[in-house]
Amino acid sequence: MLKASAFAPAHVTGFFEIHDEAEDLRKRGSRGVGICLTRGIHTNVEVSESEKQDIEVFINNKKMMSPVTEFVVQRLMSDDCYKIKVKSELDLPLGQGFGMSGANALSTSFALAKALNLELSKDDIVCVAHQAEIACRTGLGDVTPQSIGGMVIRKKEGCPPFGVVEKIECEDVEIVLCVVGKELSTRDIITDPEHRRNINKYGEESLKQLVKMPKLWEAIWLSLAFSKGTGLMSQDMEKAVMAARNFGLVSMAMLGNSVFAIGDTKNLVNALQDFGEVYTCRIDRNGARIVAD
Repeated sequence: MLKASAFAPAHVTGFFEIHDEAEDLRKRGSRGVGICLTRGIHTNVEVSESEKQDIEVFINNKKMMSPVTEFVVQRLMSDDCYKIKVKSELDLPLGQGFGMSGANALSTSFALAKALNLELSKDDIVCVAHQAEIACRTGLGDVTPQSIGGMVIRKKEGCPPFGVVEKIECEDVEIVLCVVGKELSTRDIITDPEHRRNINKYGEESLKQLVKMPKLWEAIWLSLAFSKGTGLMSQDMEKAVMAARNFGLVSMAMLGNSVFAIGDTKNLVNALQDFGEVYTCRIDRNGARIVAD
């Protein structure tokens, strides 16, 4: 039996633009800004011989369907026959703007490529995960930043070598996250015509401003304006944001019913815990990587 393990960081997008018109999945995606987190997904892959293709996916020890994971496995296996068991442990919930689908695709892609000893470059591995996200409509722009780590501005949509990203130096701060409500459907939002118009209008304006002042604090300020301008922020989310603003900079995580904040960590946690489950982490600066079993 062949085994390998990988980690991919969670990723919080502050604001974005949708650019998914290209026929080639590798050229679709989003522009915007986000930060990678020390929380994320650890994935272990086990590969054994089989007379037919057999894929089993476990998320937090529960067997389930995962179109993103299965896309990655099938793309990397091609027509080869193996029994593949993918076990992923999530540090944060799905559907809350933490880029967990992208982290799942990316950690699976890294681990399986290692286990099968595939002669693929890092860009090749990242592109498989990116295409999985786009094809399944679970995200648009998390994968490439997650492969890099840190604070990343996505200046052109797509995965390598088509996308253009810039890693921005930023201070080492603690990040406070809070899940305020039920998960949001990325698919529903990015396919809705009115949401798309508002997102692209405010996303383009925000990106122009951030490029002039590429700082973490500026990114969060612009993200807050974006979340309000697009109408994506619910009343409960706004209440949570207002409570947390007394102790730092805070905005909505795209696309989720959750907030992210920096500042006085202790008081931010105290202010947000009445609104939902709270997590703390830091900025992951290394990106997705193979790890010891």
